[in-house]
Amino acid sequence: MKSPTKENIKQIATTKNYTTHVYIGSNDDEFISSINKSLNNAKYKIIGFESDGKKLVKNIKKDIPNILLLDTKINNSSYREITSSIEKINIPHIAIIDDITDNIIEEIIPGNPFGYLIKPIEIEELERMIDVSVKKHNINTLKTINAKDRIKEKNEELLIEKSNSIFLLVTCSALIISGILARNVTWLQWLLLIPTLTMLFLAISSTKKQEKPIPYEKPPFVSIIIPAHNEEYTIAQTVTSISQIDYTLNGKPNFELIVVNDGSTDSTGEKLSELKKDIPILRIVTRKPPKSGKGKGFVLNDALSLSKGEIIGVFDADTQVEKDFLNIVMPYLNNPKVQGVQTRVKMYNKDENFLANMQHVEFESFGNTLIAKDNLGKSGFLGGNGQFVKKQAILDGEKWDGFAVTEDLNLSVKILLKGGQIRYCGETAVYQEAVTDWKSFFKQRTRWAIGNFETIFIYLPKILKSPLPLIKKYGIIEHISFYAFNLFIFFGFIVSILNAISWFIFHGVTIIRMDAPIIVGIISTIAFIPGISIALLREKAGPLKFIKDIISYWIYCFHLIPLFFETMFKMIIRKERKWDKTKHKGIEE
Repeated sequence: MKSPTKENIKQIATTKNYTTHVYIGSNDDEFISSINKSLNNAKYKIIGFESDGKKLVKNIKKDIPNILLLDTKINNSSYREITSSIEKINIPHIAIIDDITDNIIEEIIPGNPFGYLIKPIEIEELERMIDVSVKKHNINTLKTINAKDRIKEKNEELLIEKSNSIFLLVTCSALIISGILARNVTWLQWLLLIPTLTMLFLAISSTKKQEKPIPYEKPPFVSIIIPAHNEEYTIAQTVTSISQIDYTLNGKPNFELIVVNDGSTDSTGEKLSELKKDIPILRIVTRKPPKSGKGKGFVLNDALSLSKGEIIGVFDADTQVEKDFLNIVMPYLNNPKVQGVQTRVKMYNKDENFLANMQHVEFESFGNTLIAKDNLGKSGFLGGNGQFVKKQAILDGEKWDGFAVTEDLNLSVKILLKGGQIRYCGETAVYQEAVTDWKSFFKQRTRWAIGNFETIFIYLPKILKSPLPLIKKYGIIEHISFYAFNLFIFFGFIVSILNAISWFIFHGVTIIRMDAPIIVGIISTIAFIPGISIALLREKAGPLKFIKDIISYWIYCFHLIPLFFETMFKMIIRKERKWDKTKHKGIEE
C-alpha cells in the first residue's frame, strides 16, 4: 500500500479533469446498482464494491480509492470496525444511512465521516459531497505532510546547530586557553579590530538625524497581537493600556486587539473574559494542549490567520504605552520598501534594582545602534515587543517560524534577505518589565542567545549567497553574531585589567602580551564607550548618573562571558526547541 505523497495531492489539486476513484462498501444491491449506474462518468469512476467488511478493508488497502462510500449496512464487520481500519490508511469516507436516528448518529460520529447521506440518494448531492470531502481530505493530508517535512527539516537543522555549537565552543575555548598558556593574545587585538571599528562607526552614525516619516493620507488598520501564557499579574494592565490608544478613522478605533491565551493554567483566561465586557475591540483566542505551549511563532501565526489589519503589531503581555503611540509609529511604514518598524523599549521598573536599571541602559544602547542602522539604509531589526510588520511581508516570508526560539530575529533576516527595509522609531516607546533576579535573567538571555546562534548557523549560507550588497550582508552578520564577538571583547577587557594591575604592582611587567600597534589596542579599548555614552546623553542623565551608569554597564556586560558558555552547552545538549518564556510578576501602577 502506498500513501499519497505531496506531489500526488498537488497534482490532484491542480488537475481540472482529474477522475475521482470511488469504492462502495454496502450489502444493499439496489444502492450499489443505482450508484454504479449514475456515478460512472469522466469525473467519477467506481473502482470496486464489497458487501463483506473484512474483504472491503483488504481491497481498499490494495486499490487506494480517493473516497469510500460506506453503508452502515455491511456484512461481517461493524461500521466502527471498518472506520477504525481506514483511519490508519488515510482513506476518507462518506457514511450512507437509511434514516436519522439517535442510535445511527451515535454509531457514525466516532467514525469521523466527512459527511453522511440518507437513502435514497440524489446523485447531484452525492457528487457535491464527494468533491468537498476529497478536497478537504487532500488539504488536511497536505498539511500533515508539510508538518512532517517541516519537523524533519528542523531536526536536521538541530543537528547542524549542535555540530556548529561544538565547533564554536571548542574553537573559542582553544583560542582563549592557548592565548593564556602562551601569555600572548595579540591575535585577539586583530580579531576584534573589525567589530570594534564597527561599534565606533555605528556610534558616529547614530548622531545623524533620522529621515522623518511621512504620515499616511488614510491610516492603515492595525491588528495588535499579544501572546499570553500565565500572565495573570500583568495582562489586565497591558490590555487596558493598549485599548486606550487614540488611533481612529472616521471616529472609530482603527485597530483591533487580539490576545492569544496560550494554554494558561492561572487566572489569565478569567481576567480576559472580564476585560472583554468593557473593551469591544478585544478578541480572545484560546489555545489548549496539546496545541499550546509549542512556541511563540505558532501563537502569532494562529492570530495572524484571524487578523483583519494590513499592519500587524506584536506586544508582550507586560506592555504599557502612551495614547498617541500608533499615531507616531505608523508613518514609519508609509514607504513601499519599508516592511517593518521596531519601536523604542524602556523598562518601567528600572529603579527597582541594579539589574533592572542595567537592562534599561542596555535597551537604550540597542536603540542607539538601531538609529545608526536606520541612517545606514533602514536595515534595523525587529526586537519582539513593540514591533510592527506589514502583513504581506509576514506572508511572503512564510509567516513566523514557530520552531525558532527568537521568531522576531528570524523574521527580520527573512525580510532583509528579500530586500525589504526595517526602520526604528525612537519618538515613542513601549514600556516593559525588566527581570529583577539573576536566575531569571540568565534564563531569558540564554534563550535570546540561542536564538541568535540558531539564526547565524542556519542563515549564514543564505546571507552569503544572497544578491544583497556586501555592506548589507556584513550588517546582518554583525548583528546576529553579537554574542560570539562580545565573548572576545570582554575577555580582552579581563586581559587588559590583569595587565594593568600587574604593570602597577610589578612596575611595567605584563602578564599576557598584546603586541599589536598601539592604535589597535586603543580602538579595541575605547570602542565600547562612545555608543553607550551617546545613548545615555539621549536619556539626559546628569553627570554623576552618566559616569555611574557607564561604569555599571561596563561591569554588567561581563555576564556575556559565562552566558556564551552556558548557551553553547544548552545548544549541544538540547533535544528540541522550546518556548521558555519570561515570567512577569507585575507591579502596582
